[in-house]
Amino acid sequence: MTKKILISLFVIGSVLPLSASLTYALLYSLGLTGLLSDGLTLANWIQIFTGEFFQSMIYSVWIAFSSAFFTITLAMTLLFIARKYLNRPNVYRSLFLPLTIPPIVLAFVIFQLYSGGGILSRVAWHLGLISDLNQFPALVQDPYGIGIILAHIFLVFPFFLLVLLNLFENEKLDELAAVASTLGADPKDIIFRIQVPILLKGIFPLLALYFIFFLGAFEIPLVLGQSSPHMITVLIIEKLQRFNLADIPVAYAMAVWYSVICIATISYLFTHFKKRYSL
Repeated sequence: MTKKILISLFVIGSVLPLSASLTYALLYSLGLTGLLSDGLTLANWIQIFTGEFFQSMIYSVWIAFSSAFFTITLAMTLLFIARKYLNRPNVYRSLFLPLTIPPIVLAFVIFQLYSGGGILSRVAWHLGLISDLNQFPALVQDPYGIGIILAHIFLVFPFFLLVLLNLFENEKLDELAAVASTLGADPKDIIFRIQVPILLKGIFPLLALYFIFFLGAFEIPLVLGQSSPHMITVLIIEKLQRFNLADIPVAYAMAVWYSVICIATISYLFTHFKKRYSL
């Protein structure tokens, strides 16, 4: 009975609102409801395949993949280099501090630090490292999304490090390393052929969810991203809020397509890796 009640609450609180929102967006994009509805049309869907939607998707995937890759690499490296120090109570508690910073606040801080007229560029100018502020490398609102990636790494890196620390202890990887060592394995093999695969297997579901989170980030790309292409969520909101009403159904079509991509990606990844690794 309790299980049925929990499932019902989940459906009412999560599945139904999401389904209703996607259904409304789909109907709006097909011209069957909304301010501009005049019958069934595929024009809005055709427009997203010929416009900037795919550029924004590629740019968003690049940001999400780079953020996730550098975050997990940095967290894994620090785990193996300084794990004994990270387990100290004061150091361990300090890892929670970055998690309290709102993304929009972090975005403005990074903008003030790394922009062409920011603090670091002015310090470099006063030190004689550059003769003009325009010589400072573009780290925010740049084509490669460096500022966005830096913000995401700073925001999420401590969380991944905490998860890896707990996973390392729960999987008893120290004891496993000792057993492997007695069987003749060298330290390099122990790390890269035993410990790292176990950690990646344990953290994969969380890493996949955070990839989707990075893909759909809004506040940080809004402040630190370039004017074009936008990340996909910024592009959708921009089209929804423009004065051109014709962009609204196009934005809903983008939102539906983006949602389908996210849902399909998560479903495939979790189904594939559940069968492969029995997660």
